[in-house]
Amino acid sequence: MKKTVKRSFVLEVQTLDTLEKLALKQGINTSELVRKFIDKGLSVEGHKQDIDLITDIIRQELTAIYNPDDIKNIVDTGVNRLAKMLMKSGKLSSAEFFLMMKILMFMWNEDQEKDFDQMLSESMTLGVDYMQKKDFQINEFLEDTDNLKFLSKSL
Repeated sequence: MKKTVKRSFVLEVQTLDTLEKLALKQGINTSELVRKFIDKGLSVEGHKQDIDLITDIIRQELTAIYNPDDIKNIVDTGVNRLAKMLMKSGKLSSAEFFLMMKILMFMWNEDQEKDFDQMLSESMTLGVDYMQKKDFQINEFLEDTDNLKFLSKSL
């Protein structure tokens, strides 16, 4: 048996009642329950200190291997590359859009200009709606061929 020392603590009546009920439920006396809670609390605090120490060690190791400026440069390079790719995609998309417009205008009769303007306006609205969809919605939208046909015919 471990060496123990007796101490007195002042507890609120409600706290003591709760402790006694819990101790009875667990089949131990109140002193044993309080000791368990104290040990558990100290253990949790010890783990918290261990986690803080481990976090500090990891941070030190990472900064010893990687300079924060190097990490920033790597991230910036990736971001710049993605931005350039998006610019290329945007340029290509706009070129395709204006080519399609030129072809349609070439094929359209001048007396149908009002219909053409309406089709263009509705196409732009659908394009904006498409761009506002979340990633998880895109596949479902594109796989719904009946809806795509309906939208296209409505133009």
